[in-house]
Amino acid sequence: MGCRDTNGLLQFLISLTISILLGPIIVFLVTTNELARLFVSLCLRVNYGRNISLIPYGTDAIWARTRPNRSRMSIGILKIDKQLPLERVKQTLNDIFLPAKSSNGDQVYLKLKNTLVVKYGYGCWKKIGEKFNLDEHVRSLPDEKVYSKAELKKLIDTWAEDMSEERPQWEFIIVPRFVDNADESETCLFIFRMHHAYMDGLCAAMLFKKYLTTGGTWYINPYEFRIPFWKKFLFYMNTLIFGPYAAILLLIRTKKFWPELPSNGLPQRNYYSWTKPIDAEVVLKVRKNLKNPPLSSLIVNAYVAAVKEILPVERVPDLLRVVEVGAVLPYPNERLQNRFATFYYGINSRQLDFERIKATKKESWKAMTGPWILTTYWLLRVLGRFPVCFHFAITIDRNSLMMNNLPFSKTRVRILEYGEVLEAFNLPAIPSDTGTQILCLSYNNSIIISGQTRSDYLTEKEFEDILERIPEIIHEWAHKLKDDEVEGV
Repeated sequence: MGCRDTNGLLQFLISLTISILLGPIIVFLVTTNELARLFVSLCLRVNYGRNISLIPYGTDAIWARTRPNRSRMSIGILKIDKQLPLERVKQTLNDIFLPAKSSNGDQVYLKLKNTLVVKYGYGCWKKIGEKFNLDEHVRSLPDEKVYSKAELKKLIDTWAEDMSEERPQWEFIIVPRFVDNADESETCLFIFRMHHAYMDGLCAAMLFKKYLTTGGTWYINPYEFRIPFWKKFLFYMNTLIFGPYAAILLLIRTKKFWPELPSNGLPQRNYYSWTKPIDAEVVLKVRKNLKNPPLSSLIVNAYVAAVKEILPVERVPDLLRVVEVGAVLPYPNERLQNRFATFYYGINSRQLDFERIKATKKESWKAMTGPWILTTYWLLRVLGRFPVCFHFAITIDRNSLMMNNLPFSKTRVRILEYGEVLEAFNLPAIPSDTGTQILCLSYNNSIIISGQTRSDYLTEKEFEDILERIPEIIHEWAHKLKDDEVEGV
């Protein structure tokens, strides 16, 4: 069940019928909700003055819904070659970053002085005002202790939990001394922990590049990326024609695409991990010899190959449904906002690796150019403006895997013009019922795969083993591939 769900004459007729039958109902619901939002905003003004306001962007408000064992926190980690002074970070944030203004004089990051709350059933921003204290958002762990990967993962278990609504839900954490592997020298970690209602990953990358790092070059500049008019026109027309059908499929699809593990009475847990860096040249070699599949398709198929090796055959579904996170580009400004969208496709896990990569390239391209991206983008924006209880719609989005590809910088950057960033990776939040999410972060000609999984999908050891196998599998593919071996692939 891949992107073919939204193609063809039958799908067009169904989509047209949905538009005719449900269009008036949807207009009525949206209009009623907007009137309710107006009433709620008046109530907020009477009861709280200007201290609390409705979240204007639906994609931000989607994260207002709390769910058991579901983290809304995203964690970004930069590995630096020397210890980063705590006071230097505070000074930069206080003097340059937080007061930053746009060309029209508005304070760009004022949102970071607000905290997410729910009032009258809606997601709201609560202004902290004079109570804002930067010392509550920047801290350093003790410098007498050297932290290992295992110890850091235990800390991440705590950091991934939602913060108190009493203060803005973000912070910078410095880990002065860290050793990932026994054969490596000590490094320092600069960690950005944030509630996902504040921004998406690309906004965070833009924030770091402008205010917290020097040097570096974009893989794709989110301000300057442009799609030719004729392509954009076809993209929007395709969404207009097949979008209603895609939206209904998204809302009613409840099939699980991964066999869940028995809980044995134990509470559900989330597990986090990351790989060693993969040389981008190795990845480029594999892509070139396989007729340039997207990087995300390559990583997803390496994941599938690792899963097939490590799990018993009955634990691997024949069809894996993959959801990829995308962005609607270009970004209009540097303001913090969630603008993520998604698209979906299927993978036949029983195919051989290179055959599966070829099929995935075709399916993912059709899905990416189909109605999914704009449909999910606008669906999230509209749903997010409804009361939080309506956000259940995204929780039934059950998939085998969620994939996020985040390019950071082609070359190395320096943090606050102080230490050089050696590696970068991110541990993302998961908005839906998808049990496993992996994120591919490209930086300085290397790629690190990171992610999280739920204990009802994989055990902690299984997840760690699968992630560790991904770089090895890609290197094995590069070693096997020769031009004469992949003719016709």
